[in-house]
Amino acid sequence: MAAESSRGSTKVAFGQLAALAMDPKGSRMLQAEMPRMSRSQFARARTELAPHLYALSKHTFGNYLVSRLATIEAMQDAIAGAFRGHLLELMCHAQGSRVVQAFLSALPAPIALKCVMELQGDVVESALDTHGSWGICIAFEHTRAQFILDEVAENVRELAIQQHGCRVVQSVLQDAAKAGMDVRAAVSGIISSDVLLLASHRFANYAVQVALRQGPADQRQAILGELLPGLLKLSSNKHGSNVAEVVLATASRSEERRVGKECRSRW
Repeated sequence: MAAESSRGSTKVAFGQLAALAMDPKGSRMLQAEMPRMSRSQFARARTELAPHLYALSKHTFGNYLVSRLATIEAMQDAIAGAFRGHLLELMCHAQGSRVVQAFLSALPAPIALKCVMELQGDVVESALDTHGSWGICIAFEHTRAQFILDEVAENVRELAIQQHGCRVVQSVLQDAAKAGMDVRAAVSGIISSDVLLLASHRFANYAVQVALRQGPADQRQAILGELLPGLLKLSSNKHGSNVAEVVLATASRSEERRVGKECRSRW
């Protein structure tokens, strides 16, 4: 049976909403129409779509509808229920990750935190995934969940040397430092590795850069102490040269002079 929105002329075929959502034109129509529905019509649509939200989140066209609905407060409880127990799977899914990011971004931080708690113990698995890494970045940005920072810190070297994991290390450390959270454990994990080797690594060099910028003062000095003696070699490396620039920007005047003197003596 078709029912017409009281605020628009588009007819919504109740009883066929899930099928509509999986059609490209139908998905676009529902994205435009549902926010304009009357309260009773929206409630009816929500009830009909609720059992299909999980599957639609992974669908090529349906995911766009769920992402749009995630921004509507009246729909968020239904989406949270559909995602419960499936968050890790969705975050590592090409379409599902997009929906989860939109959903977490739209939620108030305390509610988003409750949703992401089920990721405890699985942060690394998600962070190493192409799609999941973006989800972890958004999850931490909007919740500042301590367990995410802790799991990143515990596995910082493993993450730093991987393309997607390094993205997570950078994002989490930057956001944590911005929020005044303690990043000492994560920076310590970088220091305890071969910092010079990490600084020359095609991915890990970004983690070293963020540690130099965001770490506590004593840890920044420890990193400088490891990198300054090898700065000439570092600066000639494709990836290390980025770190060398940060080192020079971070080092004190006396350290800069010492490095300059060493470089001239080698030339």
